[in-house]
Amino acid sequence: MQAVVCACRTSHGKMPNLILRLLFGAVLTAATLTHSISAQTPSDKTFRVEKEGEILLDLTAAAPHTSWAVKGSEAAVATVLVDGRYNQDVILFAGERSFTYHVLIGHLLSGEHTARIEFNRKQSATNASTIAIRDVKISTIEPAQPEYQALSHAPFVYARPNTIGRFSDIPLLMWYETERLGSHTTLRYSIIFTNEDGGTQTAALMARWGRTTDIEWIYETQIDPRGEVVAATFQGVEHKTLPFQGKHENGHPVLIVASDNNNVSDRGESEMRFAPRPIPFDLSRCSREEIMDRHPWIYQLMAAELEREGKISETSGAGNQVADPRNYLYLEAASDQRGTALSFAVKLRNDPAWYTSDLGINYYKIDRSGYFRTTVRLPAGTKLDQIERIAARCDAAGNPRGAEEIKKLNAAQCDLKTVNKAFILDEHFQPGSSLPIQIKPLILRLGEMVEIYSGHSSGDLKFKAAQKAAP
Repeated sequence: MQAVVCACRTSHGKMPNLILRLLFGAVLTAATLTHSISAQTPSDKTFRVEKEGEILLDLTAAAPHTSWAVKGSEAAVATVLVDGRYNQDVILFAGERSFTYHVLIGHLLSGEHTARIEFNRKQSATNASTIAIRDVKISTIEPAQPEYQALSHAPFVYARPNTIGRFSDIPLLMWYETERLGSHTTLRYSIIFTNEDGGTQTAALMARWGRTTDIEWIYETQIDPRGEVVAATFQGVEHKTLPFQGKHENGHPVLIVASDNNNVSDRGESEMRFAPRPIPFDLSRCSREEIMDRHPWIYQLMAAELEREGKISETSGAGNQVADPRNYLYLEAASDQRGTALSFAVKLRNDPAWYTSDLGINYYKIDRSGYFRTTVRLPAGTKLDQIERIAARCDAAGNPRGAEEIKKLNAAQCDLKTVNKAFILDEHFQPGSSLPIQIKPLILRLGEMVEIYSGHSSGDLKFKAAQKAAP
């Protein structure tokens, strides 16, 4: 598999559970289900491995009468056993509609093997009674294939104990990045979780990260030309980078989610384990959130979990309340902040107000450099062609007060390099088309605000170049 390279209605005031149940299934491929599995009727598949390698499982399944948005009906759980031994659990988060879950079984030797898929009554939601299996595909990635190295070092991840039975903060997708320095190869693995129960508040997640999912790197390894691991680290509690000293299972490092903001530990186990198949992705020209755009069903789960946890509010505000995710402009840009923090403001046609990404809170501004996402909360039902102007503003990072801190601000500036996209989620929670924003690199001094987009008064979307270009 080749790494993916970035290239760059009615009002939504309320979002009833029924709408989310229907919309989440609407964009997934519907299919006729071949059979259902209760606790008494597991599904067995015998397969042969011609050459030892990493084994992949593509499980196409549905969970009747479940919905991620509804408490008590969140999902059914399928447990995978290989040759009679527990391998992992698969949470069927897509609900009633057929969906293919791509997971990594791990390393197997050549010969005959059996995979068993069971309905896990204990870990399933109260109202889940069965799983419906449409297809089970098993394939082998052999050592000579390009993807083998990354798959063979991918971590197995145990669930955070306080999420089991709560259907919160579950891992949705794992990806890896590859960097080659000299003769060594570095692989970094990251996971997109549905949310984080601790750490950054929900409104701050939307403002600072452009999402309410949680994205964390969990494991990194450096490999020499012989294929031997020469160094391995993981992101521990409080975002500390620590040396990996835990156990391996057939070459795969074993981790457990250890904090409410989804940092991990190399010690411990829990009742549930996950091994999503990692996909390659190149983030050299985009933010991590681009992966969500390429897998837009993640936005639907994000919205469904917000609804179920009571975090969606019609009134603007901070803390753990946000609007319907369809009521935001999602912006991706790249900038270098030099003692500064960046924010954006949006003006709509026939509306005198400016709507800001930071909601007037300094912490909600973007104070990190590189590619990033942010959002601007807009009135319910706003369409993309109603956006008249967008501006970027540069302010001091933090809250400088002392003489020395103020003195340092003389060199403070925001170097806005590009704006990759600006879009609104459609009625199905899918990223819509982007405004045609094209800017030359800009230097914003402290306190400056520069227009980066101006739409035509006729309603046609047109680009107006920012006037303050960097020399």
